[in-house]
Amino acid sequence: MLVFGAVAFSSCERSEQDSAQPSFDQGTLSHVMMDSSEVTSYQVVGQSLNQVNHYNQQTGEVESFDKYERDNQGRLLKSTTYAGKGQVVLAEQHFTYSDKGQLNKSVSTYFSGGKPEYQSYATYSYNADNKLEKKSVYAGTEEEGALKSFTTFEVLPNGNYTQEQQFVVDGTGTAKLYSTTTNSFDSNPNPFQAFAEPGTASSTNNLVRSAMEVHNSKKTFTRTFTYEYGENGLPTSQTVTLPNGKTQKFTYVYSN
Repeated sequence: MLVFGAVAFSSCERSEQDSAQPSFDQGTLSHVMMDSSEVTSYQVVGQSLNQVNHYNQQTGEVESFDKYERDNQGRLLKSTTYAGKGQVVLAEQHFTYSDKGQLNKSVSTYFSGGKPEYQSYATYSYNADNKLEKKSVYAGTEEEGALKSFTTFEVLPNGNYTQEQQFVVDGTGTAKLYSTTTNSFDSNPNPFQAFAEPGTASSTNNLVRSAMEVHNSKKTFTRTFTYEYGENGLPTSQTVTLPNGKTQKFTYVYSN
């Protein structure tokens, strides 16, 4: 599964058809660094993301890595997450698409000791502009799964996802609004968008502010993001200010 850690907040998808066939014409992001230590690296073969490595910041060792399988149209069919040591399978995701080329279902299986332990699946719906509008998550198998939560998205014509509302579903099937996240963006290209898995709300531009209101607690958690940019407009670094006021700085390295 594609996970960006803290820098995931900069990728808050073009259409599903676009995201299935990423373009790297503006330069390919190859490494993310934090305090001179490698956090994530990306391996691209041809025009497709092939593998993502996630590193232990203290030891520099690969903690886990994700590998991807695609069809002849470049659409992602399967992602597998392995442990860095022993390369034991930790999780698998399988993706299926509609006749329109949109992702309509993903099935996730989580492993313990090399054996399947838990399964969930998600379904997806889109607006008239082919942008992600809703994601519903079910616990269990496709035959016996129960709806546990769903998220609705608001997206601007430029492809930036400005609001996400997450609903949780209780044992009676009643949906309750859990959180509302409001996002704002810069006007520069988001380098993570080409790497975004189908079914994720990856925006065209870079996130500069994200405020999540948790309705039960009536608390709001705000993160802000500032960037340094290269001549081509792509960010070369990101500084994140967390809700507790602490900051983290990430450096982006491109392969061309």
